[in-house]
Amino acid sequence: MHMRKPRVIVVGAGPAGGACSLSLARTGAFEVLVLDKSQYPRVKVCGSGLSPHALDVLVKLGLRERFAPQHGVIDTMLVRGPEGGEQSLHAGIEAWVVPRVELDHGIVRAAVEHGAELREGTKVLELLRDPAGQVRGVKAESGDIEADLVICADGSPSRFSRDELPKTTIRTIMGWWRGTPYNGRTAHMVWDRRLSGYYAWMFPEPGEVVNIGLTIPENAPEAGRLKALFQELLDEHWGDGLRDAEQVGKWMGHPAVITNRVGPVAEAHAMWVGEAARLVSPGTVEGIGFALESGCIAADVVSRHFQSERGLSMLATASYRARLAASMLPKFWAGEALARGVQVPQVRRMADRLVHSPIGAWLDRTISTVLGDNRREVAARQAADAERPNSDARGAVGSRASSH
Repeated sequence: MHMRKPRVIVVGAGPAGGACSLSLARTGAFEVLVLDKSQYPRVKVCGSGLSPHALDVLVKLGLRERFAPQHGVIDTMLVRGPEGGEQSLHAGIEAWVVPRVELDHGIVRAAVEHGAELREGTKVLELLRDPAGQVRGVKAESGDIEADLVICADGSPSRFSRDELPKTTIRTIMGWWRGTPYNGRTAHMVWDRRLSGYYAWMFPEPGEVVNIGLTIPENAPEAGRLKALFQELLDEHWGDGLRDAEQVGKWMGHPAVITNRVGPVAEAHAMWVGEAARLVSPGTVEGIGFALESGCIAADVVSRHFQSERGLSMLATASYRARLAASMLPKFWAGEALARGVQVPQVRRMADRLVHSPIGAWLDRTISTVLGDNRREVAARQAADAERPNSDARGAVGSRASSH
């Protein structure tokens, strides 16, 4: 007798949804249906920077070579501190810039090549639940669609989030320019005091284009005049270079919800990944690497532990949450400390002195190495724990862990 494959609906075809869809489709064990309200390829508000961490995940997904012809490279970061100090940091590692219009489309296209179905122009309105409260599919504008599991990858703010803690929202605004002197392998990060602990950036994209934007807490004093503030920063920090440049398209904005914890991210028949799970660094507002990684971790948990009838056990949902926490929280905590520190005058002055000295690059490498090694060690331990057989004792631990 032919067994029906479990149907997994992935809501959202960004990096988290794309990575999860591709990983699940590759197993051949699931019917994967990806729903997105947009038509692909589509433009997305994002600096489009792929950190070394994000590139590592692309390697695991087998996608690095797919984007090799269409990326910009950053190997130097010009940092300006809030007190005016400036330093060029070269940590000996590369980051890429792949425009989101290319990145997201490329990942979801790979998922389709491996058997996933993509339905574009499909807006999902809510999760469908049975009388017992279990998710059984989604309600779209086009009608109800049944599923055994729903992966919520609908970005920030998620329409389906179960996280009831107050949101910490960072606002962004950005634009693109062609014909500047900034093309090359150097990015800019400007920690301007008006941004209340956050920064403006300039990233070089392929095709002689740069993107420039800012990040600012929603409740910051200057956040109420976002466009005027952006123009001031453009004039002050990039005015000379933009004088003869051509603006490409219009300015765009998007909110990001940051976190220093991992909230409720899974239940028996639903999971949350990427920005829908608030997996964005508090200091850098970087989300792509964490989105890709969470999509891969979610797919791994599903392929190992999901059963059509009972869904994910409490142990499996606790394991998913623990693996996200072990992998991401050290970086989130370091980012939050950075954002808080930039707001304190004494720390700003000290940071400027550090940034102005060779020790800045050494600190950057050291912090990355320490956090990276610790992250791998803890994640490996959590993954090993998750592979142990389901016993009553482990089940009790799982149920306790899932309630925190």
